[in-house]
Amino acid sequence: LFRSTVNGVAIPKATFDTQMASAVASYQAQGIAATSTAELTQIKTQVLDNLISNELLNQGVTAAGIKASAADVETQYQTLLTQAGGADKLKAQMTTANLTEAQLRENIGKQLAVQTYLLQNIDVKSITASDAEVAQFYADYSKAQKAAGQTVPVLATLSAQIKQQIISNKEQTLVTSFIATLRAKATVVISPTL
Repeated sequence: LFRSTVNGVAIPKATFDTQMASAVASYQAQGIAATSTAELTQIKTQVLDNLISNELLNQGVTAAGIKASAADVETQYQTLLTQAGGADKLKAQMTTANLTEAQLRENIGKQLAVQTYLLQNIDVKSITASDAEVAQFYADYSKAQKAAGQTVPVLATLSAQIKQQIISNKEQTLVTSFIATLRAKATVVISPTL
């Protein structure tokens, strides 16, 4: 019997099953069979860890009293509408994802609230990428690309993208560390053990 809780809040088995099916399909789309016991156990662990992290963040958002404004949700919805290529295409994407517009807007609101919560708890303004880090990233990238038989643009062409990638990686490390501190303070029960 699957029963996992975060500070007493249950992670629904249906949510786990849906995320698991999506993860397996994603691996298979990348050419990874995702059928062996070891692979499935690894995917189950990743899915459950993600669900636990999301629940910890949602609980933090609730405790902090953070809510996204209707205007911010609408702005993000309009951005998604534009990116999708119009209302009909966005509706098709929502149908494929089995989402209603109300659910999509609710998800947007949750994502915006989580972003606000993370920004309140993580100092992203202090994150930088030094010239040495950019040069090392470029050297590693160039080596990998050349080994794969690819040509590599000069550093000047990629410098801004590399700098942004380094900053993004550092932000993700801070987010992961912050979630780890939340988890260390939480009561997480996973049954059965994966």
